[in-house]
Amino acid sequence: MVKKLKMMAMVLVGLAFFTLGHPVLAQEREQESVVTPQAYKYLLDTSCLHTLDGTNIGVSGTTHTYSAVDKITTTTYLEKKTSSSWTVVKSWTNSTYNSSYCDVDSSYTGVSGTTYRVRCYHQAYEGNIVETNTSYSDVFTVK
Repeated sequence: MVKKLKMMAMVLVGLAFFTLGHPVLAQEREQESVVTPQAYKYLLDTSCLHTLDGTNIGVSGTTHTYSAVDKITTTTYLEKKTSSSWTVVKSWTNSTYNSSYCDVDSSYTGVSGTTYRVRCYHQAYEGNIVETNTSYSDVFTVK
């Protein structure tokens, strides 16, 4: 009789642990499956482009925010390929205030046979928060 009571107590304790422990496991699994993507609070879209007409290289960069922020700065860098790295040839910067858009458009006369790319650095300032992003154009060679 004592053995049956001990056995019954162990079964009840086991069931209690299983029943009470199960919701905790369900919550942990649920939390593990939630994926929170990294997102910007202010930066909406950034882009970096180039155009090529003979040796004339057009460079442009744009920065968009979800809404007007204190300051937006867009800096474009024309870079040329030198052996295994990139060297800045020229840069242009533009800033706007209390806006949701900032762009830079300029041009440069390239050297035939040289490979270039445009790199853009985007910054959005709101209060003491600064969000940044870097974008690149395709690589191209002046003919």
